[in-house]
Amino acid sequence: MVQMNKSLYSILIFIAFFSSCTFNKEDILYGEEDCSSLEISFSANIFPILQGNCAISGCHIQGGDAPGLYENYNQVKFSVDNGTFQQRVLVSKDMPPFAPLNDCQTELITRWIEEGTPNN
Repeated sequence: MVQMNKSLYSILIFIAFFSSCTFNKEDILYGEEDCSSLEISFSANIFPILQGNCAISGCHIQGGDAPGLYENYNQVKFSVDNGTFQQRVLVSKDMPPFAPLNDCQTELITRWIEEGTPNN
């Protein structure tokens, strides 16, 4: 009887542990962010997207493997001006390589470019 209680207890612990582990996606948990009404700022909106997805180890930073640096406004503006940024991020959508940007990030970047890539 004691052995059965230990086994049952172990099974319950196992179930409780693994049922508490979930893969949560923010858009599913909180709904999609409405970014169409956001005022776009390079420093507040665009640069954080690039820092989290592009200017990371091994990519668009000094010493990284990817062409073009995205560590400051002038470097990003250079890639936008020559068209490589739009082609890879917005058209081909093969950058970032590990996962595409979400719809809101893509919309913000598109609007920022359409507004003339202000350094604000």
